[in-house]
Parts: sequence; structure tokens; C-alpha cells
Amino acid sequence: MNYLNIGLDSPVSVFDICQAHAQLEWDYNVGGIVRERPSNARRNESTGCQLSRLAYDGRARWVEICAAHDEVSDSGDEDVRDIYLMNVLKWGLPINAEMMTFIKHRYAPDFIAQYPQCAGASHLQGQ
Repeated sequence: MNYLNIGLDSPVSVFDICQAHAQLEWDYNVGGIVRERPSNARRNESTGCQLSRLAYDGRARWVEICAAHDEVSDSGDEDVRDIYLMNVLKWGLPINAEMMTFIKHRYAPDFIAQYPQCAGASHLQGQ
């Protein structure tokens, strides 16, 4: 299996990276594209186009992003969650109350404080 070092504690499977980006596009696309993602804006094409070029097909897998870790979760699911959430924070994507609670439980307060959308409720979806 191919692994990349992307700044998490240990190397991450390329399949987990692809899955996180596929789910981000599913959840945050506007007109078929996640406009906040720098490479999507630069190329004016969706993450799906880029994943298609890689021949990635993640339809058989779905990771519940805000699910608590349990014995049946594998480390790949945890990596998908972290990649997904880190990009939500980095790109300033909208965060609903459930996700905000999960983020605050999962990450240290000093890490969360780096992201303005976590500071107040004004950036929360549906509130």
C-alpha cells in the first residue's frame, strides 16, 4: 500500500486521502465544485475530476466524520476524519453545531484557536 506523510502522526494511505476529499466534495460542493479548495479554483474543475484521473472509486466506502472512535473503526477511518476536518478548518468551510462539538472534543484548544470560524457561532450552519 502507498502511504504519504502529510503532517499527521504517521504516514497516511493515499486511499484515505482520496476518500476524505471525495467526501468533502460531496458535502461542500457548490455547482459541482468545492470553490474554497485552492486546486479546484486554480483548475476550475472538481475534486471528482481529479480523483477520476487517479482511477479512485470510493463508492464502496463511507466514513461518518463525526462518529466517535470505537473498536470497529480502523486507523484509516480516523485518518479520513482528520484530513476532512483539517481541510474544513483550513479552507474556512461552514461548520454545523454537531461538527463543531466534535472538533472541540477531538482537538486541543490551542490548535482550534488558530481558526476564526471556531471562535464564535456566527459561522455555524443552521444557526
